[in-house]
Amino acid sequence: MKYRFSSLRYYVDLVWHLVLRDFALRYKGSILGVLWVMVAPLMQLATLVFVFNKVLPLGIDSYPAFVLTALLPWTWFSSCLTSAGGLFLANRDLVRRPNFPPVILITVSTFTNLLFYLIVLPLLLITLLAYGHTLSATILLLPLFLVIQSILIQGISLIIATWNVFYRDIQQIVGVLIGLLFWITPVFYRSNSASSKYQFLFDFNPIAVLIKGYRDILFYAKMPEWGGLLFAAGISIAVWILGYLVYSRQIHKVIDAL
Repeated sequence: MKYRFSSLRYYVDLVWHLVLRDFALRYKGSILGVLWVMVAPLMQLATLVFVFNKVLPLGIDSYPAFVLTALLPWTWFSSCLTSAGGLFLANRDLVRRPNFPPVILITVSTFTNLLFYLIVLPLLLITLLAYGHTLSATILLLPLFLVIQSILIQGISLIIATWNVFYRDIQQIVGVLIGLLFWITPVFYRSNSASSKYQFLFDFNPIAVLIKGYRDILFYAKMPEWGGLLFAAGISIAVWILGYLVYSRQIHKVIDAL
């Protein structure tokens, strides 16, 4: 028992060290440094607000707060998946190192991008308050959403990172799919504004379900739809299991290929 606790503590410390290292390296030599964490989503927010609040208005009240509530979890999701393909390739020395489980790199990527989300989160809360939205007890459900999304991200990332070692087209395909997925995820519009015959695109898309839930608990300050949340949680766990099976069966070949 003592050995297991020491081993767990070692891996937790290792993940935290690698997260901080990854975070620092991303902005090393940059003039704005960590401020880029806020600049990037704010620029995307400004573009969406200009297009869908001025050029093609959707008629949604408090539109900047509406978009930002969904844009932050979407950015976390898309950033992790678009970078997943290069995780094993870019860290080949660590992957080939004895007693180093490569799955840690997936966890590090997930938590590093989650850290970006948490840094910008106060800006979201300020924006909500600025538009007259009160924060209710539903915000206490935020950690639950973060856990479910973390599981989903890690499961998909395991598959991408593993397969991309053998098929380098995977990373390019993922980039294209993420671009397409953005348009069928209710980041800048309400999912119920779509035609009823296309509602399945939102009902069976776990990231769309999660983003709708984020908006419910933060923007609308109401309880999420528990059926949809349970569905997203179940899919996320299933995807994680599938991802780990792919990873565990191929990791020896991955190390040989690297």
